[in-house]
Amino acid sequence: MNEKDTKYVDLNTTLSAVGKAVFATFYYDFKDISIPEDVLAHKIFTENSASRSDRQNFRIPRARRIFQMGQELDALRIVIQSKRVAPKARDLAKEILNRETLKNKYSQERREEQVFIQELNKEMDCNFHDSQLVPQYNNTSKSPKSLISNTTQIYPRDRKISQNALRMANYLCEVNNDHFVFRRKGSGINYTEPHHLIPLCARLDFPDVDLDREQNIISLCSNCHNFLHYGADNTELLHILYEQRKELLASIGLIISFDELKEYY
Repeated sequence: MNEKDTKYVDLNTTLSAVGKAVFATFYYDFKDISIPEDVLAHKIFTENSASRSDRQNFRIPRARRIFQMGQELDALRIVIQSKRVAPKARDLAKEILNRETLKNKYSQERREEQVFIQELNKEMDCNFHDSQLVPQYNNTSKSPKSLISNTTQIYPRDRKISQNALRMANYLCEVNNDHFVFRRKGSGINYTEPHHLIPLCARLDFPDVDLDREQNIISLCSNCHNFLHYGADNTELLHILYEQRKELLASIGLIISFDELKEYY
């Protein structure tokens, strides 16, 4: 970057140099640094009627600089608030911002879940008794839990509820009971991990229902759990779990279509 280039002086100026509508339209192309600049330049030139040249030597570096600085969501907000930008581009920016915000919340939930699983493992290894009875589903309505105030708002998880869900699945992977699971050191039972099928970050979409219920928690082997979070194409696995659980979810007031569930992932 040329330090004398005034187009980098602040986010609004940089975004104006890129073109606010162009930034929204090609957001994911700018974000994907694996796309060569010449390929992206040709795409912008052919798909953006306002482009005057097939060389985008200034536009692309500025747009990707926004991502490098972690300012892409702020840039989308600027686009949304800009009255000179066409309504179609502003609507697209809103859609992207909502999607990216949800992804960020889901990433935060995954970090919280990892801490929760560590604490759950300690408790299960120390307190497990072979005589414990397998619990039954309780479909009585329950109001959502109060959020825990922290640097971010955390939806509290009940370790007992997660233990119940794992026990009800006989400590097997619910994607496929034949999936490999190893034995826990402390108790000798199979090691599986609890996962909220409807993520806790979806709480605003279900304001009257507690998401931390056995009906919404599935038992997964480590591989399936990580694939569900990080896999490039987890649609088939997610659909298997959805079909298994949709009636149980409905029994406690969690009505959701598969397409709606996919949006959280």
